[in-house]
Amino acid sequence: MVGNEGKTRIPVYQALTQAGFDPERDLLQVPFLEPEAYGHANFWAGMEVPHWRQWGGGGLAVDWDLRTSLQGLFAAGGAVYGGGAHSSAAASGRYAGRQAAAAARAAPEPVIGDGQVQAEKKRLYAPLKPRAHGIGWKELNAGICRVMQDHCGQTRSEGALRAGLALLAGLRESEARTLSAANPHELARAAECLALLSAGEAVLRACLARRASSAVLNHYRLDHPAVDPPQWRRLLVLHKAGEEVLVEDQPLDWHLQPPFASSCEENYRRHCG
Repeated sequence: MVGNEGKTRIPVYQALTQAGFDPERDLLQVPFLEPEAYGHANFWAGMEVPHWRQWGGGGLAVDWDLRTSLQGLFAAGGAVYGGGAHSSAAASGRYAGRQAAAAARAAPEPVIGDGQVQAEKKRLYAPLKPRAHGIGWKELNAGICRVMQDHCGQTRSEGALRAGLALLAGLRESEARTLSAANPHELARAAECLALLSAGEAVLRACLARRASSAVLNHYRLDHPAVDPPQWRRLLVLHKAGEEVLVEDQPLDWHLQPPFASSCEENYRRHCG
């Protein structure tokens, strides 16, 4: 990336040289994928999916301005569906920031809902209250990991996935309500665990919605063993409406469908040129 694209010159190359790295003398170890992951014909035959899509797996769906469906929220890097490695994160992060700043300048003066702010402060600061029988963030984190390992592991099924959802709901209603934090570091980790509960639920819902196995997504269903059948070569976009989770079908080339232009070059010139 340093030699061919130049995207990592400042964050990587310049930082390394300032720390004493000499490219004429020192070796730079670079991670790489197995050959078949770079678009080998046997692995991707008939999939019509760019090989780099597998790197990011799922993620937030964004338009060509990296805008999400939530007004005012932009996303980049690994948080976005199809996000790549460091160069993609650096380039898309810079672009998303520029687009977000432009949107903020054009947006009307926001009206802050004091009730919403107070409710969020109450939720996030709750672990600071003294608790006689509270648990730490490490215990909750370990519990979430165990649920995901046991119910959303290498092979999955509807029964296991639904059981995982029930267990995460139980953690949210019981252990999560007893979270205890003694300092700002622990409070930040506690908030992260609450977010992990939502992320785990989203993953379980997505796995339930895809009733087929997929080599591209590394998703294998015991109750739906057919691997990448033609009717499931599509994207599943999840939305939450209140407490209901909605699933929307989208073609693999949704980014080239209306209202977008039909070619990547034209979209690039419209939005990025």
